[in-house]
Amino acid sequence: MDSLIIPFRLPSDCVREVIYHLPGDYNALFSCALVNRSWCRFTIPLLWSDVFSSNIPSDKKVKVIPAYVKCLSEIQRQTLINNNITLQEDFIPALFNYPKYLKFLNCRYFDNALYYWCKAVIKPDTDNTEFQNILHICNQVISQYILSNSIGLHTLFLSPHSKDETCTMRLLPDTCDEGIYRAFSKLTELHIENWFSMTAQNISTILLILEKLSLYSHYIQKLVIIFNQSSDPIYQQEVIEHLSLLINSQYNLQSFTIKFPYNSNSQSSLSLPALSSQSDSLKYLEISKFCDIPLLIPYLTSVNLETLNLIFYHVRTQFEPSALPSLPSGTQFRIKNLIISGTHYPMLYSSFSLIVKMSGSNLEKISIKVCDETIRNAIGEYCSNLTSLTIMVDFTMFEQFLNLLSKLKKLKYLDIEKKLNDIQLTKEMVLEFTKIIPNTLEELNFDLVINQEHFNEFLKELKVPLSKLTIHLSALNDETLNFIVDYAIRTGKLKELCFDATNSLTEEALSKAKDVILIITDITEDDMGFGLFD
Repeated sequence: MDSLIIPFRLPSDCVREVIYHLPGDYNALFSCALVNRSWCRFTIPLLWSDVFSSNIPSDKKVKVIPAYVKCLSEIQRQTLINNNITLQEDFIPALFNYPKYLKFLNCRYFDNALYYWCKAVIKPDTDNTEFQNILHICNQVISQYILSNSIGLHTLFLSPHSKDETCTMRLLPDTCDEGIYRAFSKLTELHIENWFSMTAQNISTILLILEKLSLYSHYIQKLVIIFNQSSDPIYQQEVIEHLSLLINSQYNLQSFTIKFPYNSNSQSSLSLPALSSQSDSLKYLEISKFCDIPLLIPYLTSVNLETLNLIFYHVRTQFEPSALPSLPSGTQFRIKNLIISGTHYPMLYSSFSLIVKMSGSNLEKISIKVCDETIRNAIGEYCSNLTSLTIMVDFTMFEQFLNLLSKLKKLKYLDIEKKLNDIQLTKEMVLEFTKIIPNTLEELNFDLVINQEHFNEFLKELKVPLSKLTIHLSALNDETLNFIVDYAIRTGKLKELCFDATNSLTEEALSKAKDVILIITDITEDDMGFGLFD
């Protein structure tokens, strides 16, 4: 008699553990949902937690909308039908209340999916004006249902889908059920990116949403604000004030990013006192196109602020920063990572130097591509614990750079970039550089004006055993690659080589290098070469 085969069943806690290690792997999750009812019950919440992710193809996002429509009440479905929406005649209610599981909502992707679903279900002879009206009604009905049923929404991206700035959050009426806004109560991450332009048409909606967020969202840990570039400066200060209320209402804000529009008079717009309310929690601060850095400095005493990222764009020739503040004796910033990028203003160099000085030995990483002696002196004098440095070096200040480098005894990563149209370094400069490089250095990104012969001498004399070398040398050829291989053999540590070169290397030379160096990458722009070897 054939033996009875009883299939092995995993305990529920094991099934849960397996499934919750598959976030983002939608194919695997979908397969899990088809195993049996138990697996399906555990899988659906994870599978439907981020259905509007950028990782999901657009056509699959569109298929989410009909599933949400099946969750609507009969009255809500009838509202759609009454507005010329063609629904399936063989209607079958959804097995799950899918909006309940939504944790990540990107309004732009939702609105985009809804738009293409409406294109499919609205009668094709509908004119554009009527189509837009129906689309808005669909958006109101479905988005309000999603928000009122979501019980765990923790990440929200507010950004418009179309040029007319149609957006889920724009369509919430002033009198909508307060239960909808309670969906914001568990938000831990909020992105308002290129949202509505601040115009007379939109300002009331913007202020309403910010007011509701301030009222219901108190646990945001990451806040990103990117203003629409076509915003009217007249309304900017009012929006900033509401943003300040939102910041003040947070209990544990850890990361704050704000990017102002190009036409912003940003030095009078950023409500800095709001940052003080987060002084015990804020770890990351990124500000773009804010030029009056002296106004910011007094607010950098946050207990836990680790990273300060200042980004500049267009030169403002008529801009005059405020005077440097007078800080109390003993003031120290706890900044560990300082990043200053983009177009630089010489009138701000003293501010940058002060930030470096006040951060002092707390600084571990600095990226500041500025050719300024004052800043370099501040780094050398106060940043004894620096492990990573990205800096611009030119011919006229190369000696000062070497002096700085000689003081950094813990440096592990060095990225040096040449100044545009700089003069070629002499052989003596290059050889002196090899002597000054700290023995602690592990990675070197080398982009200086230097000829091939001098670079070969550099490799011959270099004693520090690097693990990664990145070089930008237009004249790189097989001979220089052989010098690199010899260096790798001599030191026994070089595991990765990245090169940016105009000349092509032969396959024979690359093959020989591959035998010694584990990873070789051609990072030349518009690369048509050999690519990655590993």
